Amino acid sequence: MADLYEPDFGTAYYRSKDPVKNLKLRVKLVRITSSSAVPAAGQQDGGGSVELQTISQSPKKTRDAEEYTFTWQEKVFSPREIELYSDPQNCFSVMEKKYCNDIKNILEKGKPTNRLFSYVAYDKYVSSDEAIQYMTTSASEKPTAVAEKMIQARRRKMGGPKRQSEASGIPRTNIIDLEPSQDLKRKNHFMAAPVQTMFIMADCSPTERPAEASDEIVVCSIQIDANGVLAIRPDFNKGRKPYVIETTGLGRDVYEFSIEHASKSISRQEQDRENRMYRELYSRHTEFLQACVGFEFEMPPPEVLRLAVHGEIESARNFEYDDLYLHFFLDLPKNWTADPHQQLSWVTQTCKTRIEGRDDVAYFSFPFDFELFYKQDSVREENKDEMPHLPCVLIEVLSLDSWNRFRTEGYTYINVPSTPGVSTHTLHCWRPIGNSVTSELRRFFIGGSPELEDPTYAAVPTTFDGQLLGKYGFRTETTGSVSVRLNTIFQARAFLERRASKRSLGSLLDTLGINAVQSNISNVLDAFKRARQRMIQARENATHDLMNETKDKNV
Repeated sequence: MADLYEPDFGTAYYRSKDPVKNLKLRVKLVRITSSSAVPAAGQQDGGGSVELQTISQSPKKTRDAEEYTFTWQEKVFSPREIELYSDPQNCFSVMEKKYCNDIKNILEKGKPTNRLFSYVAYDKYVSSDEAIQYMTTSASEKPTAVAEKMIQARRRKMGGPKRQSEASGIPRTNIIDLEPSQDLKRKNHFMAAPVQTMFIMADCSPTERPAEASDEIVVCSIQIDANGVLAIRPDFNKGRKPYVIETTGLGRDVYEFSIEHASKSISRQEQDRENRMYRELYSRHTEFLQACVGFEFEMPPPEVLRLAVHGEIESARNFEYDDLYLHFFLDLPKNWTADPHQQLSWVTQTCKTRIEGRDDVAYFSFPFDFELFYKQDSVREENKDEMPHLPCVLIEVLSLDSWNRFRTEGYTYINVPSTPGVSTHTLHCWRPIGNSVTSELRRFFIGGSPELEDPTYAAVPTTFDGQLLGKYGFRTETTGSVSVRLNTIFQARAFLERRASKRSLGSLLDTLGINAVQSNISNVLDAFKRARQRMIQARENATHDLMNETKDKNV
């Protein structure tokens, strides 16, 4: 229970949706000075010994209290700043000249003697405790060179027209400076922090001498970022003991201070009204998102299959030359269609190879996606396969040399898997070669190589209309391999109608072609029955004719 009343010097974080200009902090500073308990020393006339006098009374204590309520970014001048800015010769910037005018108005009413003051975002002050980030808790740790440079960097105000103009505009002067100053280095190397900071300070200087910068002690640091997170160090007292600070030097004065939240609290009615406003805002945002996405799950039309493929060209291995790139496109079979704006051809970036073990690998990580639709014709032709043929991705691997000449490194293809899900495929490539060594010499010296006039020849040519495909006599050479990852998604109403068991959802072909298969089987069975009836009828007729001939011979 004693820890609940001890002060907490850590940083407290708060999040508020209200404007930060309404923030108020009440700081109370009490000076506690104890009269020294050192006894008076006197010398005897005859000897050189020192006699300690007995103290019969307790030390005397004097209390000097001061209280002030600070608002956000409220500038309160210290005695040192009053002495500094009261002289116009010490004021150079626009803000310092403004401070000079404000101090003149203050001095007309009388010289203040306050100990509590503040540093706002416009002042050139950075607390060493806030800037230096120590890695350990050791007292012997010293700040790094970067931390010391960061102390000198000025904290800037977030946002503002000046920052927006600097970010959006291009400087008209030469941006290259061969001999940059220290301020220019800090400006270019340290980005403006997206925070606003305010320091509440205490002047602990003795009354017998003028105030100095070393006598200023940070009482409280307040920092807020663009997300509305407020950081206060140290935290509000909240009924705990006051914080204690002790000055350095001969006097070693002791001060106690407390920090309280003095902002105007919101009433119950205003809080309810604000909550209703936020609920209405969130509901409108939810309605807007639903309007963008849709209220229902989009389904394809009846008897239409939707195919969505999200793929990635992962890598290429063991090709002859470096600087590889891939050109690949889709080959759509019959009854497959795509949206007019759908991209069906892609070209990857040029990629250099690296050695991994014994392989030369080029990593592309090139993503692609497409969406297709399949609808079977209403009129069914006879002697035609009614099973849907899935699209094919035709891939061509090329290389580029330093003279911007390209060479064909290989061809390959991949059919879209009939099973939905994620799958990885390794595709082995080949390239055509000529009938003589001339083509290889031309490929090595002047670039270029034999190419396919019809890229679909890598798989099944589009002009092929037969039952047997022969490529005998076509000279090729094995090259490298391409790794492809595919994520396949099928969507159709037939899946919803036939989801009773996993066996009925085994593959796409079974699901889509079940009606066609059943109709084909029924047609085959009917034809078999008719042929059997004709065979039985012919056999009966032959038997009847044979019996008639036998009777005629016997007669």
